Amino acid sequence: MASDWSGRRLHFIGIGGAGMSGLALVCARLGATVTGSDRADSSYMERLRAAGLEPAVGHDAANLPVGAEVVVSTAIAAENPELALARERGVEPIHRGALLAELCAEKRLIAIAGTHGKTTTTSMAVWALRALGADPAFFVGGEVPGLGSGGEAVNAGWGEGAWVVAEADESDASFLALAPEIAVVTNVEMDHHARWGSLAELHRAFAEFAGPASTAVLPADGSLDQLAGGGEIVGFDADVPGPPELGLAVPGRHNRANARAAIAAIGAAGFDRDAAAAALAGFPGVRRRLELKGSRAGTRIYDDYAHHPTEVRAALSALRELDPERLIAVFQPHLYSRTKAFGEEFGAALALADEVVVLDVYPAREEPVGELAGVSGLQVAQATAERNGGGPVAWLPSAASATAYLAQRLDREPGRAEGDQVLVTVGAGDVFRLGEALVDGDGVSAPPPAEVRRDVPLAPLTKIRTGGAADWLAAPADQEALVAALRWAQEEGLAVGLVGSGSNLLVADDGFHGLAIKLDGGLAAFEREGERVLAGGGARLPSVAAKTAGWGLSGLEFGVNIPGTVGGSVRMNANAYGGQLAQVLEWVEVCTGAGSERRDPGQLGFAYRHSNLGEGEVVSRACFRLRPQDPAEIRATLATMRARRREDQPSGIKTFGSTFKNPEDERAEGRSAGQLLDAAGCRGLAQGGARFSEKHANFVENFDGATTADVLELMAVGRRRVHERTGVELEPEVQVLGEVRWPAGWEL
Repeated sequence: MASDWSGRRLHFIGIGGAGMSGLALVCARLGATVTGSDRADSSYMERLRAAGLEPAVGHDAANLPVGAEVVVSTAIAAENPELALARERGVEPIHRGALLAELCAEKRLIAIAGTHGKTTTTSMAVWALRALGADPAFFVGGEVPGLGSGGEAVNAGWGEGAWVVAEADESDASFLALAPEIAVVTNVEMDHHARWGSLAELHRAFAEFAGPASTAVLPADGSLDQLAGGGEIVGFDADVPGPPELGLAVPGRHNRANARAAIAAIGAAGFDRDAAAAALAGFPGVRRRLELKGSRAGTRIYDDYAHHPTEVRAALSALRELDPERLIAVFQPHLYSRTKAFGEEFGAALALADEVVVLDVYPAREEPVGELAGVSGLQVAQATAERNGGGPVAWLPSAASATAYLAQRLDREPGRAEGDQVLVTVGAGDVFRLGEALVDGDGVSAPPPAEVRRDVPLAPLTKIRTGGAADWLAAPADQEALVAALRWAQEEGLAVGLVGSGSNLLVADDGFHGLAIKLDGGLAAFEREGERVLAGGGARLPSVAAKTAGWGLSGLEFGVNIPGTVGGSVRMNANAYGGQLAQVLEWVEVCTGAGSERRDPGQLGFAYRHSNLGEGEVVSRACFRLRPQDPAEIRATLATMRARRREDQPSGIKTFGSTFKNPEDERAEGRSAGQLLDAAGCRGLAQGGARFSEKHANFVENFDGATTADVLELMAVGRRRVHERTGVELEPEVQVLGEVRWPAGWEL
């Protein structure tokens, strides 16, 4: 008999994820009172709102209702304020895997596990059972078109039937919490090396999962029979059980094996296998699993989530069954660690295509440091070229260059019959966007200049090391290249943002959906002309200040403690320790898509930490008029300033610098932003992986894998505390790149 959920109050921390949102919707459907929060908005949050829920954007202790149970995933840090408050209240959090197991215990459970194919097999089982009138509950790791009440793509639902079908995930061992009546194991192979130390350990875990089941559905070759306990074993392969022929719309021997596994599980549950097989003829597939995106010039364009060599081989073999004259694979490796472990195997799998394009690694949570230093997609491209019998292999690190290359490649033969040529984007990152851009020519009407790269992570380019990727990044080395990039962005309707040295910059977790610019080459250099210094907009101001001291030129000493670029300092009218940039600035050259022009300081609208430079206007060069002075005296001044900085401000941390501007409000009584924050008890205050520095409260540091959402939430807490004590409304000094949703409580 089903439990009564109407008395339950569940709060989901991280409710905007695919799996967590599905669990939340089902719990609400069963009558529970459901709340939740996530660090950023998403399409899943929109679905929750459409179902009548009101998830909060941003993590804040105020989001947690009194008396609520708390549901978390492994992605939620212990320092999360909602989780911390729950533990203060004596509430032990429920892992999402435990909640899934609790829900699955309400019905008879078919649980489907395996290294490869579990999402598709689960989806097929749900699809067939729905067609047979069984009306199951279901939890799937991907979105399946047609399973929603209105025919939309969904990944979870709660039917009135006796059965529940759930995808069982081995990556975090959460599948061990399930107690299936029918356990399906599609295959077992090493993939999540960080969780499982060896294949033997992984096999033991699968045996613990499948052993207690009354029926184990396993490969028919007997290779995994040792996973079963004392229950019945039902074997499957691409040909059995069920009728001799399967009329599947999704291609590939691996999908036929997935279908047979689903049919075997349905038969074990007491349903007609032939009827289930017939129902699968209408199965549309799962998003990002050999999903047809469209076509361009007669070339059919597919996308597949494959990110393991076995999966890549299966996807390309499946597309070969469509009998195209030519098969083009565009592969984006996922994770440096996986690329290092499987580089040669990826090359062997990709050699099944006639032509291969390899992008650089999609890093996700990793950085190429330590033992991963030097790992790139180039190793995969080289391994492919050694195996594909002379077929062309292109190493095009950026998605922008690959898109332009492929657009020209496909458009050379516009008369090609539909389907004679197939192109597939492969990978678990965002390579699918490349395929979408190619369909019908969208997004490639004007190929970007050579200096512009696609989908570049911005976190490594910032001092605080948070945030997502830029859709496009340009690193022009001269004014001509800068103007060309700005003109292209203007023609494409793209927003323009500046990266500079990465200080005073906070990038949205969702990244920047426009063109980010980081000046390089000659635009990051500087030189002396008598008593003048000509500096590129990308030159680092501390370096310019130190060098001019050696030249015996005074006036820029204050810049030694401003960790930004010349262009950024002009834009923000930088000043420190009594010095002001406007006092020594003679002129600047500003570039736009229309060209460059020279402006004097009077045309820049300088105010406190402000200029009138707008979006799309980039300082490419600046001229400073300095005065001669004894180099030893200037160096002594620099040493004093550096010592003051070391004494007053934190060093050796990941921070963007000052968080808030010093207020001009009389209620501040002359106190700086740091002093106000300190008095409000913010020194050392943490939120997620971010905290106010214990040395200077106006500096936020990334001390433990912080997200930009963590930083924004911490800023909101500090701003609110200062306002409650003094009435002063602190204004951010840090610049934000990308669209961020300020957390609850930001507006005072």
